[in-house]
Amino acid sequence: MWNSPPTRLARWLGLDRNPLRRTSDRVECALRLIALLAVAIAVVIGIGMGTRAYDEGVRAEQEQKRTRYRTQAVLLQDLVRPGMTPAGGVVPGRARAQWAAPDGTLRRGLVDVDPGRRVGDTVLIWVDARGVQTRPPQDRGATTAAAISTGAAPPFVTLAVATLLLTATRLINQRLAARQWEAEWRAVEPTWRHHI
Repeated sequence: MWNSPPTRLARWLGLDRNPLRRTSDRVECALRLIALLAVAIAVVIGIGMGTRAYDEGVRAEQEQKRTRYRTQAVLLQDLVRPGMTPAGGVVPGRARAQWAAPDGTLRRGLVDVDPGRRVGDTVLIWVDARGVQTRPPQDRGATTAAAISTGAAPPFVTLAVATLLLTATRLINQRLAARQWEAEWRAVEPTWRHHI
């Protein structure tokens, strides 16, 4: 019972009413309690922020699915020079192509092309309502990842700051205690020398 987890936690937080606790120890314990409360509050804030980011992401997904279209672009030129990765793989390049906008007008521009494509080949691209090339609509995986990272940021930042603050406080308290002990020993040691 003396070393049970609740007892150790109470001692760590300074809630055990130890009469030998110095003022610096009480300050350190108070900072621990404040740090725990700050992390708990940051978790609640993070959950709220993550939920809001997820809802906004789902709305963005729906909006982009309504306003972005997949269409075929016809290559007007061969891929001039594909890139190479450090491992020797081929990186897709860009080539001029032509495609029809949703309203039927023809558009031209550069599109990403895999190696081996030639003039007249078709590639699939995404365009907006005006026919301007754009990225594919956001998917649920990207929405979820953004929500998790947004929601995890407040607790992790708070935990990092609290850890730095508690570590600095602990180091300062240990140095003060060592100096105080040394000063007290210098005062007592001469009287003990005569008894040995």
